[in-house]
Amino acid sequence: MKRYSVLLVDDEEEVIQIIMKKTDWESMGFYVAGYAHNGVEALELAEEYQPDVVMTDIKMPYMDGLELSRRLKELYRTVKIIIFSGFDEFEYAKESIKLDVEEYILKPVDANELREVFGRVKDKLDREMGEKRNIDKLRKYYMESLPLLQENFYTSLIEGRIPKDQIGKFLVDYQINPGGPCYIVTILHVSSGGD
Repeated sequence: MKRYSVLLVDDEEEVIQIIMKKTDWESMGFYVAGYAHNGVEALELAEEYQPDVVMTDIKMPYMDGLELSRRLKELYRTVKIIIFSGFDEFEYAKESIKLDVEEYILKPVDANELREVFGRVKDKLDREMGEKRNIDKLRKYYMESLPLLQENFYTSLIEGRIPKDQIGKFLVDYQINPGGPCYIVTILHVSSGGD
C-alpha cells in the first residue's frame, strides 16, 4: 500500500506533538515527513521533502497559513493542503476555497474527524495516482508504437493518402522533425521475375 507524506505546520510545538502522537498515521496510509513552526520554515521543508499533504495552522509568525498555501500551490500544483485553525471566520474559509484547499477544520482537532479528513484526502491521492499510472502506461505504449506509426505515415505520404493541410499535424504527432526547407523522395520498386 502506498503511504503518502505529510508536513505539519503550527507555531505551537505542543499542538504538533499531540497530532503526531495521537494519530495512527500508518493505518491511514500516511507518515509524517517533518514539521515546521512557521510558513517560512515550512516552505524550506516542502522543497526538501516534496510532501503529498501539508496540514497547516493559519495564524503563525513570519508567514501565515494562507500565504503558505498560496505559495505551495504555485510551486507544487498537486500538493493537498489541510488548514486547521482556532478561528471560525468566514473570510478565512472563503480564502481557503480560492486557494483550492482540501479541508478547513477547526481546533481542537478531534482524532475521528482527522481520520475522516485524511481518509478523503487519501482517496483523492489514490485516484490521482491511478490516473497518472494510466497516463504513463498510455505514453509508454505510444512511444513503443511510434516507429510503426512513423513508418505508416511515410508510406501514406508517399502514396499521396495524406491531405497537404494535415502533414504538419502528423509531423508533430509522430515526433518527426524534417529539419530542411526542401526534400527529395525516391521511390524504388523492385520486382523479381522474368525480364
